[in-house]
Amino acid sequence: MDLDYLLDMLQANWYYFAACVAVCIGVAVYTVMNKKKARATGNTFLTEHPNAAKIYLTLKTMDSYEPVKVHSVGGNAPAMFFEGPKSGFYLMPGKSDAEISYKYIVGSVAYKHATRSTGKVKKELVVEANKSYLLSFDRQAEKFTFSLLENE
Repeated sequence: MDLDYLLDMLQANWYYFAACVAVCIGVAVYTVMNKKKARATGNTFLTEHPNAAKIYLTLKTMDSYEPVKVHSVGGNAPAMFFEGPKSGFYLMPGKSDAEISYKYIVGSVAYKHATRSTGKVKKELVVEANKSYLLSFDRQAEKFTFSLLENE
């Protein structure tokens, strides 16, 4: 296969290439807009509730399918924040019910793996004003953990 052959194929099938580029651009724009909207919601929440607690979510990119996912807090969408690679949500002091889930890959081999999921789980979170917490999933115990971050 030489370069002329590839250029001829690209010229003859330019619409496939254009469709792929358009889809990639569309996905990128959607992702950026979605993250901006979530960040704006979090900033608005923090402005209205300056004593809110920060709940960080774990993200183990090498061995998990996704971080702990927060579906709702008190029946509403969570007020998310993003700090570089870290993400999380804000929570009012006191008790709140959160609906969370976690997915991860087990037995990963290049061609064969299985995905496990907790499904949606309700967890009661108790937080104090202006404190930071970590919400994570312990894969050995197969349960969610919630702890105060001392160094934040």
